[in-house]
Amino acid sequence: MAKEGAQMTEETECMIDTNPRTEAEDVRSPGSAVKEMRAVILSGFGGLNKLRVAKKTMPEPQDGEVKIRVKTCGLNFLDLVVRQGTIDNPPKPPIVPGFECSGIVESVGVNAKGFEIGDRVMAFVNYNAWAEVVCAPVDFVFKMPDEMTFAEAAAFSLNFVAAYMMLFEVANLRDGMSVLVHSAGGGVVSLILYLFVSHS
Repeated sequence: MAKEGAQMTEETECMIDTNPRTEAEDVRSPGSAVKEMRAVILSGFGGLNKLRVAKKTMPEPQDGEVKIRVKTCGLNFLDLVVRQGTIDNPPKPPIVPGFECSGIVESVGVNAKGFEIGDRVMAFVNYNAWAEVVCAPVDFVFKMPDEMTFAEAAAFSLNFVAAYMMLFEVANLRDGMSVLVHSAGGGVVSLILYLFVSHS
C-alpha cells in the first residue's frame, strides 16, 4: 500500500510545472516570434505518468472560430477513458486531452459572429481543452451568465448536455412518466435529477 502511494505521488509530481508563468504572459522560444503556450500532453495511453506539461505553438482562430484564454477546463469520465485508450476509435498520441472549458475570448476570427474580445464563455472542443489557449467554432461556444463562475461553467457543460440527451432524446421523457436512476452519484446523474424535477 505504501509503495502504491509513493508511486502515485511520483506520477503526480511528473505533472507539476516547475517553472510557472502568469496567464497573461506570452511564452516564446529564444530567437522565435512564434507564440507558445503550456498544455497537458498525453504521450501514450496508461496512467498519470503518461501526462506531462509541455509547450506547444499557440493556436490562432480560423474562419468562424474564437480564441479563448482558458480559465478552467473540465475533467470527467470521458477524459479517463481517453487517457486509458479504452474509448472507441482513440486518437493517436501525443494529444492534448479535454473536451470542455471556460475562459475569456481573446480574439475573434473572420465570420465569427456574436462574440467580442473579453466575453466570458464556455466551450465544447474536440480535444485540446487542457491548454492555456484554445480555438473553437462559434457554434460550440456559449456566453456565460454573469453569476456563473468559470469552474461551474467548465463542470456544467458536458454533463448537462449528456443528461439532457439521456432524458429527452434517448428516454423521450414526457409528462406523467417516471424515471429510475441507477448509481445516483456523479455529475450527469445530479443534472438528470435536476432536469427531471424541473420538468415535472
